[in-house]
Amino acid sequence: MSSKCALLLFLLFLVCTGSAQAKTIVLEGKLDSTIIMTQQMGFSVPNQVSKMVFRFALPAEFNNKAVSQSVRNLNIRFSPEPAKVEDETDVYGNRFKKVTWGALSSDVQVNITFDAKVRSELSAMESRVDFPVKSIPDPEKVFLKRSEMVQSAAPEITALSKRLTEGSKTEYEAVTAILNYVSDTIKYTYNPPQFDASYTLKNRTGNCQNFAHLSMALLRAAGIPARIVGGISLKQPWKIPVDDRNYLVQSMGQGGHAWMEIFFPDLGWLSYDPQQSKQFTSSRHIKQTHGLDSNDINDSWRAAPYVPEYSEMIDAKFTDDSIALKTKGSDKSPRSYMFSNNLIAKLEAGPVKPVEPVKPPKAPEKPVAKPEPPAEPVKPKPKKGKEIEFGNMDFPNLVDLYQVSGDRGVKILDKETAEYVTAQYVYAQAFEVDDKFLMKSLSLAMRKFGGDGSIYVDLVEDDNGKPNIMAGIRSLPIFLDSIKRRPGYYWVDFSFPEGVSTDLKKGRYWIVLRKSGEAIMNWFYIPGNPYGDGDDTRSTLKGYRWEDIQNFDFVFKVKGKFW
Repeated sequence: MSSKCALLLFLLFLVCTGSAQAKTIVLEGKLDSTIIMTQQMGFSVPNQVSKMVFRFALPAEFNNKAVSQSVRNLNIRFSPEPAKVEDETDVYGNRFKKVTWGALSSDVQVNITFDAKVRSELSAMESRVDFPVKSIPDPEKVFLKRSEMVQSAAPEITALSKRLTEGSKTEYEAVTAILNYVSDTIKYTYNPPQFDASYTLKNRTGNCQNFAHLSMALLRAAGIPARIVGGISLKQPWKIPVDDRNYLVQSMGQGGHAWMEIFFPDLGWLSYDPQQSKQFTSSRHIKQTHGLDSNDINDSWRAAPYVPEYSEMIDAKFTDDSIALKTKGSDKSPRSYMFSNNLIAKLEAGPVKPVEPVKPPKAPEKPVAKPEPPAEPVKPKPKKGKEIEFGNMDFPNLVDLYQVSGDRGVKILDKETAEYVTAQYVYAQAFEVDDKFLMKSLSLAMRKFGGDGSIYVDLVEDDNGKPNIMAGIRSLPIFLDSIKRRPGYYWVDFSFPEGVSTDLKKGRYWIVLRKSGEAIMNWFYIPGNPYGDGDDTRSTLKGYRWEDIQNFDFVFKVKGKFW
């Protein structure tokens, strides 16, 4: 061996009994899926439209070092038949259909079906790219440019990027420092008023487009090419064992989604989902487009004298779903769980030294707005005698699927995220109190779809990171016929019988959702861990093992007072 040295950037996998401590789980193996996809897009036309033009993306075929996607049997049907259908290919190689209707007096339906074969091959990769990155090919330099949504030259962006990557010796170290910061700092929210990087950094909130735009701005400011990816996420969960009793579950809402690709000169483009995965995306991601920012990739339509309302439904039937994964290592950052393949960064020379955490920010050379530190888990602050509400309380009634500006509508890459919690699995969400607390009620953000029977909750104590179903209290049942069926999500309030003590001592508690009969209810969740840590949402099939750790936090609130 020469003086070359390898820096293995992950620790050995360590899992404590009953609660996983590592946050980034390093995987080896593959996900190999064949999916029959159906995408139904519609426009409501209550009054006559003189003309409408709809431009929408088609599924892509691609492959990189970790992910490949092929498409077969693409079929598109229109109702009513359009006056013109054109094929377009943009400067990035994305394929679109541009469809024109003349006078319209009825609703429009566009039905797309295709077979997608998506394979994620997770094996060890080696990169020898030093930081700062040099020798970027000309075609990839375009993805260093600033844009309307990716303000990579803004002072607050450049200063933060410099601080985060200070001390990085390899491109991989710089990328990891940036993405860990974004994951730990930005809270997922729905219907943000803006999607650009500067807004995201200032407000520390946003949806998948915000996550991608901020990550890309920080990367481009560091001289690392990055591009946004638009496509469809699928709700089919996948999980891996982390020990003989626990599994990590990855699941997403089904619908439009944005993620990103990062360029390594020796590896090419690698797929990253800033909310879920590093160096790959799963077979639950269907890629359509990529570009400088979301303005390049989103579906859009123009119409007069008004812009019709847009709706979308996605259906995915997995005809083959092979998951063969095992854990190879881990890292303790970021706070939310992520999956990664194993990437080894090699330096040409120099002594071996351990990877260091991101250094504390230094004062910038020029005055700029200092970004807030990463968000800490939210806990209620004792205010004795005063009634308060706390929890993971922010959620939309309905998720916006599009925005209108003038005569133009633009699709938003976002979707509803909710779990069908009255099926075979039982779900639980944890919270903590820092002092003695008299609880008055619990509320969950839910939606009734039908059925009969009732729903209720058990509030139980914690047992080594899991619900202790032998120590707790049960709420009064809520019968489904007393819940109005209406669009969107809303608070469902649970109260407790008179005479049952709802005095909570300091500690951790679990809300366990139960049902009787054939209730059909969804419970809304926020991707990532905006409320607590990575182990605070669990589910179980057998009713007592609580073997599955979820990658989200349910929406809930607790009402009462400290005493």
